[in-house]
This record gives sequence, C-alpha cells and structure tokens, in this order.
Amino acid sequence: MLNKNSDQSKYTCRYSPRHPLAKYAVSQIDKLELRPQHIVKAMGYPQTQTIPACDRLRHVLSSDILGLNDTDVDIYFTANEFLRALLLVLDIRYQPFQADIAQIEYDLAHYPYPLPRYRLTADVDFEFTAGANWMSRGVAASKANAYLPKNIAKMNESERESIVLKCIDEHYKKYHGNLPYDGVIKGYRLITKQRNEIINRVEYGLPASSPSI
Repeated sequence: MLNKNSDQSKYTCRYSPRHPLAKYAVSQIDKLELRPQHIVKAMGYPQTQTIPACDRLRHVLSSDILGLNDTDVDIYFTANEFLRALLLVLDIRYQPFQADIAQIEYDLAHYPYPLPRYRLTADVDFEFTAGANWMSRGVAASKANAYLPKNIAKMNESERESIVLKCIDEHYKKYHGNLPYDGVIKGYRLITKQRNEIINRVEYGLPASSPSI
C-alpha cells in the first residue's frame, strides 16, 4: 500500500500544508532538516511548552488560513506573531506574503469562518424512460444546477438575494422547455452549508417572468 506521505521526509511527514506559504515553509523545514522541537525552541518557547508548541506548529502549517483565526492559544505569541517568528526561524521573508496574510486577517474580521457554501438548484420533475441509465439520468439532473458566483458568501444579504434571483431568472430562461426527459421546473432551492452541515434552506417559486401555468 502506497503511503500518502511517501514523498515527505522525516522532517516534514507530520505536516499537511494547504496554503502556498505553508508549503514553502515545509520545504524550508526539509531543506534545513529541522525537527518540530528545534523550530519551537528557536522561536523562543521554553522547554516546558515544547509539546503544545509543536502541536500549534503542526496546526498552523496544516491550516488553509495559516492558523490566523486562533486567538489566545498561548501566552507567548498571537497568531500573527507566531507566523512572523516561524518565518524568521525558517529564513523566509515576511514581506512577499504580507498582502496575502493581511487579506486573510481582513476576511476573518469581516466574514464567518469557514465561509458558508451556497448551492442553488432547480426542483425538476423528469419523466425518465425505462431505458434511461444512471449516466444519462446524472447528466439530466446536473442541468438543475444554477451556478452562483464564487464570492457569493462575501456579499451582504441584499446583494446575495439579488444575485440569487438573477441566477434563477437566467437558469429558467435557459432551461424552461429545454430539459431532457421532458423535465419541468417547479421551483428553486437555495441550500447553505457550513462545516458540511446544512444551516439554512430557502425555497423559491418560478421567476416572475415565467409563463403562468
């Protein structure tokens, strides 16, 4: 069985970097052949705090937001100070990544984390024939998706509602009377998920421009 960490050395096998800066940091750790305890010691942690400091190090380097949402983790470093101290030890300049870090901090201050995910779909009645296999059924069902812009989660309620209604209108104009298996659109559903749990569900009727039935 192939080990998913087979391309990592003994110095980096505990990390699962997701952010570009974290990936760069892990490559530096490998290059400098630094173990976690050596890193946190160089950062200034006392020996009695080695284990929790190493845990924090692993979390930061495996976080998609570099652990910048962590507050009051310990008395030694704020989230930003921890990152600065780490980069100093790894001989990585902070300045090239400053804008990206600032953007993460801004988003954390102004939006929930993790950002909710929104999915808008049409409620469609299909008349599948006996010969419709799973693949053709899947292709037909995929046409019920009404795609939302990527920044939908960062909009305020009024902006988001306006965009949702616009997407519903565009989807209906495109697929009304044009769905396979005589698919009929009955309405629309907006589902909001956060941390893989449904936190809200909104039902919409047909757009005002639709022909009356």
